[in-house]
Amino acid sequence: MKLTISVISGFDEGKRQSFTDFPISIGRLPDNDFQLKDPFVSRRHCTIYKEDNYFTLSDLKSTNKTVLNGKILKAPVTVKKADRLGLGSNLIEIDWRL
Repeated sequence: MKLTISVISGFDEGKRQSFTDFPISIGRLPDNDFQLKDPFVSRRHCTIYKEDNYFTLSDLKSTNKTVLNGKILKAPVTVKKADRLGLGSNLIEIDWRL
């Protein structure tokens, strides 16, 4: 499976990257798989990992929270195609193909 993360608006607008190896770490530090520069994104903000034929999103106790489709993430949740993530000022779309 190939997962694509696209920043559609916000501080890091235009950043896009595809992945076939999982889990994916997202955050401000350069050693994250998907690095964001937004100062409101935590150094290690969240993780997306693959389980069978679906993906799960987990917040890593980020300072400004991970928002999925307008709701603050309180526990790991299954991500669906075209879900929207709010990380700092960024609005991010997730898509994947088998």
